[in-house]
Amino acid sequence: MNKIGFIVEMKDCKDSSDLRKWVDLAEQQGIDGVELLFNAKAGLDFDVDKIKPAFEHTPVVPAACGCWWLNTISPDADERAEVREKMHQFLDMVDQIGCKMAFFNTGEFDPEDVDKNIQEFKKEYLSYKQYADERGITLACYLGHGGNFVRSREILRKLCAEIPEFNLKVDPVGIMRNMKADPYEIIKEFGGRIVHFHAKDIFRYGDDNFEIEPIVGMGDLRWNVMLGMLYHHGYDGYIVIEPHGPIWAKPKNRWKAVVLGKRHIEQFMVR
Repeated sequence: MNKIGFIVEMKDCKDSSDLRKWVDLAEQQGIDGVELLFNAKAGLDFDVDKIKPAFEHTPVVPAACGCWWLNTISPDADERAEVREKMHQFLDMVDQIGCKMAFFNTGEFDPEDVDKNIQEFKKEYLSYKQYADERGITLACYLGHGGNFVRSREILRKLCAEIPEFNLKVDPVGIMRNMKADPYEIIKEFGGRIVHFHAKDIFRYGDDNFEIEPIVGMGDLRWNVMLGMLYHHGYDGYIVIEPHGPIWAKPKNRWKAVVLGKRHIEQFMVR
């Protein structure tokens, strides 16, 4: 585990020069990669000609690509077919820009039927995994976020038992919020399946539900412990800083969260 990255929201990049500014920041800060995040709610633009030039003549690489808010197991056959086409376009783009990591959400078939969700997802995931494997791409899914049926540790256990090939993208704050679970427990139990990891922080205090999303290292999470647990499980992927929340997710502030977050994270990384 020796690589640091940070997330760029592709909805904020209108052209290659917008993306290049973030790539240049990464190079200036000694950061290895930039993750490209595509949000279906904001419109999907998998334009290779916009992305690839931004990584020319720089040691910085596309660390990963994420695609959010596609219901891969929609009960509507037409929607599912449309999503399948978009997922193939997404994975083709990942391949063409030379990226080796991609993740997406599980979707949801029936909010009331966990077993049906798992069975429907198994068919789609294995198909997508084969498509990714043929292109040398590692494929993973995130947990608990909206549009995702994996909302508890118990569901995750059932899913992993049914799909031994299932890989995870983990975000500890997302686990806390969306799965109502302890991220240390999730890493302890499922650490061998984690192939991609997001770093963002949280601070909760008092009985009045006070909560903020500070820069990594300024909140409650023990990054020395989490990275130590990832080392224990043999994790060798990126630690990707995710500026988040009403202050640090703003485009004008993201670079500050990246620079300070990297400063905290790198002390625990073997490079």
